[in-house]
Amino acid sequence: MMELWNNLPTPRLILGTVQLGMPYGIANDSGMPDRAAACAIVESALRNGIRHFDTAQAYGASESALGEALAQLGVSGEVSITTKLSAALNPLDATQVRGSIEESLERLKVGRLWCLMLHDPAWLVSWEAGLRDVLREQQALGRVNHLGVSLRTPEDAPAALACRDIAIIQAPCNAWDRRMAERGHLAASRQLGKLCCVRSIYLQGLLTMPPDRVRARLPRAEGASARWWDLANEFGVSVKELAMRYALALGAPLVVGAESVTQLEETVALASLEPLPPDALARIAEAMDPLVSEEILEPFRWERN
Repeated sequence: MMELWNNLPTPRLILGTVQLGMPYGIANDSGMPDRAAACAIVESALRNGIRHFDTAQAYGASESALGEALAQLGVSGEVSITTKLSAALNPLDATQVRGSIEESLERLKVGRLWCLMLHDPAWLVSWEAGLRDVLREQQALGRVNHLGVSLRTPEDAPAALACRDIAIIQAPCNAWDRRMAERGHLAASRQLGKLCCVRSIYLQGLLTMPPDRVRARLPRAEGASARWWDLANEFGVSVKELAMRYALALGAPLVVGAESVTQLEETVALASLEPLPPDALARIAEAMDPLVSEEILEPFRWERN
């Protein structure tokens, strides 16, 4: 466990469950696990001390797969769940938003969410026009503990940090994409008393793929991948360990997914290691900065070119 937030220990790991509801990630060759495999992943997470789970309405069947697994394991009321409102909804349609929250609770088989996030940070434009009222209403009814925002890019951070009702932020940050840390957004969230959870520590698996596979799937990232593997060899560790130990140095809860029990247990083991020291962080920045760009760091751009 890590430092306290709201007088409670913050988790080191949060199990991201997008993989339980849809084929996900550039490195994914196995597709979506069936319900038995999904339950086994959730059971392994619980066995390894993970009590926080992350999902979203837009993650295919993820909510129902997670809800079914937690119910089957008899722990539905003992865990903390974050879900995200679908960007396909109308943020100014209170009835639609209320209905979607009710449907999420039904799929998850719980009566309360630890956090309800906006999946589209652009929805903050509608905050004072009625969205805030309906979400605060859900808090008053006991259906939601905290409100949050999932950031698409670091450019979304200032608006989320400025919103007084937003308690939790989820943001991409990894050894290739250090913008959230280097622009001061992680430090600002702590100063404001907000909890910032970090996702994409493997950049959808890109940081774990050998350069030849990167060349086949995302050619423009091949040079960065080759340099990354050289760095891992320089440090005498695997690329997964290097990515994880960078993420641990951020001092934030990490949202990490898994396609199998084996993958989850590997993640848990890596998360027990020491964070990278400052000189290693500086070496990564020196090596990777000349080779990465927004077209590589932001997955929504991958299909455009």
